Amino acid sequence: MEKHPLIKVINGEKHFYRFTMNQRIQHIILAVSVVVLVLTGMPLKFHSASWAPFLYAMFGGIQIAPMIHKVSGAILMALFFYHIGYLIYVIYKYQIVPMKKKEKVTSVKILKVLATQSLVPNLKDARDIRDLLKYLLFITNVRPNGDNFTWKEKFDYWAPFWGMVIIGFSGLIIWNKEIATYLLPGELLNFSIIAHSDEALLAALFLFIWHWYNVHFSISVFPMGKVFITGYLSEELMVEEHYEHYVKVMKEAGLEKEILPPHGGHTHESAEEGEASS
Repeated sequence: MEKHPLIKVINGEKHFYRFTMNQRIQHIILAVSVVVLVLTGMPLKFHSASWAPFLYAMFGGIQIAPMIHKVSGAILMALFFYHIGYLIYVIYKYQIVPMKKKEKVTSVKILKVLATQSLVPNLKDARDIRDLLKYLLFITNVRPNGDNFTWKEKFDYWAPFWGMVIIGFSGLIIWNKEIATYLLPGELLNFSIIAHSDEALLAALFLFIWHWYNVHFSISVFPMGKVFITGYLSEELMVEEHYEHYVKVMKEAGLEKEILPPHGGHTHESAEEGEASS
């Protein structure tokens, strides 16, 4: 795994390392392929809309657009399987192998490693959602302090997995419908068309409303979050979104005296007391 400083000072401001080059390239491929799929797929779903023929013509019309859609879908499926292989490789090399050198590895210990990955939902996420609702409803003035990945980011991460299973495999059936109907019941083709279309619409709404707002259009990052390009997040955003992880990184770097207080008008100690009492 590439080596980068966890904290980099740029123009006198601290920035915190978040994503490797490999992860950023995966994200860019994902983003481009999904946007192209949406632009070439939605005109078919909403073919009677006034904008549909114009948008479809931009991608070559009925002769070229389907080819672009299929190629983009194939790239997305390849990325999906690559990402699974990437996860297996990273977890094995950087967590399982060091464990083997120290102690006997059992299936229970491997399951524990998988269950405690930073992107796996846990009880803290449930508490953070609860505490966020309390904060938004003015029940408390203490905002939840996010860890390395917040519940929103985990939602962002796991949603494509669900989408890939539904959209990806239904797309393969539609793409190869002649072969599919030899091997599978004919009704499955109809189910695949409906699932592919509706899940694609859900994915597009999720992407353009939920994801883009949180990472680009929120007042904290507008007009665009740059962490997916640079791999680094500013100290201000670390304090706002990932305060618990921010404190850990600062302490590991020996910068305890430079730790900023969390957002929300409370001290780190009062936040910990509030969590303990709840």
